[in-house]
Amino acid sequence: MRKLCSLVAVLTGASLAGASLAGCMTPPTPAERVTDAAMALNIAARFNQLDVAVGHTSKAARPDFMKHHAAWGQSLRIVDVEMASLSLPDSDRAVVLVDYAWIRNNEGTMRATRVEQTWKDDAGWHLVREQRVAGDIGLLGEPVPEAPPAGPDKQFATRTIHEDGAAVTE
Repeated sequence: MRKLCSLVAVLTGASLAGASLAGCMTPPTPAERVTDAAMALNIAARFNQLDVAVGHTSKAARPDFMKHHAAWGQSLRIVDVEMASLSLPDSDRAVVLVDYAWIRNNEGTMRATRVEQTWKDDAGWHLVREQRVAGDIGLLGEPVPEAPPAGPDKQFATRTIHEDGAAVTE
C-alpha cells in the first residue's frame, strides 16, 4: 500500500510540474507567424484552393491576387512551391521570397519563377503585394511573348543538287 501511495504522489507531482511548464510556453514570434501564414497561402494556391489562399490576403490586394492567379489550375499547373527566404525589416512588415516550379498545360517545359511577397501584420499577417523578381514570365498573369512557330523537325538539313546544277537545301 505504501508503494502505491508513493507512486500516486510521484505521478501527481509529475503531472503538476508538466502543467506548470505548459503554462510557460512563449507565444510564437512574428517570424513564426508570418511563416505559417505564407506557407498556408502558398500551399493553398499551389493546390488551386484560391478561396483559402485569398483569406490570407489583405482586402485591398484581393482583386489583384485573383487576377494574377486566374490561370492557376486552368492553363498552367504549379508543380512545386518553396519558401526561399524571409526577412522582417519592421516588426509589422515582412518580405518573403517564394520559388515556384510550373508548367503551361499546352507545353511540356518546366518553368521556374521567383516571386517576392510583401506581408503586413494587421491583426494577423496578410499578403499586401507580390511581384515576379526572377525567372520565367507568365506565372502571375503577365503577357507572354508569342513563341516563333516551330519549323520542320530535321536533325540535319539535306542539300540536293539537281541535274541542271541547281542546289536546294531542305
